[in-house]
Amino acid sequence: MSWRCVVLGGVAGALGLLVAAPASAGEASVTVGSPNRFAEPPARVMAPEEPPSAPRVVDDRFVPARELRRSSFRLELGPTAITTGKGFGLGVGASASFGSGSVGGRLSAAWTRGEGTSNGSVAVTGDAVGQYGGEITLDLLKRGPVHPLVGMGVALVHVSRPDTSGFAGVGTGRIGVEYALGFDDADVRIGADVTGGLIGPVDSDVKDLRAYALAGAHIAIGF
Repeated sequence: MSWRCVVLGGVAGALGLLVAAPASAGEASVTVGSPNRFAEPPARVMAPEEPPSAPRVVDDRFVPARELRRSSFRLELGPTAITTGKGFGLGVGASASFGSGSVGGRLSAAWTRGEGTSNGSVAVTGDAVGQYGGEITLDLLKRGPVHPLVGMGVALVHVSRPDTSGFAGVGTGRIGVEYALGFDDADVRIGADVTGGLIGPVDSDVKDLRAYALAGAHIAIGF
């Protein structure tokens, strides 16, 4: 056997061993870092929703001023006094005001003592005076706590004197002011006013009465 045969036989045997031997190496893998390097993010906590009626918190500079309650019907009661310039007769006044806007109406009544006697003679207002009237009123500042008021109307005046009594028609003008106390559930105000009366048609028994003034204060409660 020649050396060529020996070499060829060795090569053939080595190839046979390589083919017959099973592959024992697995697939190669490369891992960079740890798979658990980063923790899972925490679960998101949802804030509870506000109820639909919850007020929003805003800067006070942008919150409009609360408008005070304005009633369309108010009853008024308080002391009053009458004068023609020669004395004072004290009494009480009551009224009912209508309207919640700039223009409204007012019905009023006042009962006072007369100015009595002056220099031995009976004053033109006698012993007692009653006034019953109505007017149209104008609120010059309907928003806010302060309400300047102007009124124009007519009235009927009854004058009682020791010897006689009589009626007179009167044209009236009134100026006043009211201050609202700012209650949430009621329109409550305090006020003061002065009413001037100019006599028109008059009974002959009280023809000496020409003009007078009523000044008073009151508290008004709206419903």
